[in-house]
Amino acid sequence: MKIGIISDTHGDLQGAKLALTKMGHIDLLIHLGDHYEDGIALKEHSDVNILMIRGNCDRGSVGEDELVLDLEGTRIFLVHGHQYEVKTGLNRLFYRALELGCKVALYGHTHIPVNIKKPELLILNPGSVTLPRGGSKASFGLIEIRDGEIRSEIAAL
Repeated sequence: MKIGIISDTHGDLQGAKLALTKMGHIDLLIHLGDHYEDGIALKEHSDVNILMIRGNCDRGSVGEDELVLDLEGTRIFLVHGHQYEVKTGLNRLFYRALELGCKVALYGHTHIPVNIKKPELLILNPGSVTLPRGGSKASFGLIEIRDGEIRSEIAAL
């Protein structure tokens, strides 16, 4: 299973559409918040299955703040990240994901890509496809789960 991950589109679908094109064939697209409505709009322009969560700028949107998925025998924690203060560190996110029995934690919020692989947990932030920060380029994430093995990467637009 190949999963595309985007975050922090902030109302600009151009970068998200470009990311979708660059991802090639994916089985699922995950939007990690800060513009939940962008995920809804992408559903209208794509035939790929899209899951979305709300971010700190999505108050008033109807959707989940956190999700736990079971895909290909892998448990995945989805959160925007502001709830776990990811701008100051990843400890709270790390331990919450482990508490939930997850092997992967996906978050956004910082607009800075992260791809940390530890034996007990993969932590990935795709960065932002429209408003990169911290000297990073506009980017998205990819995860492939095959035969119990998890591969991840960050790709620049």
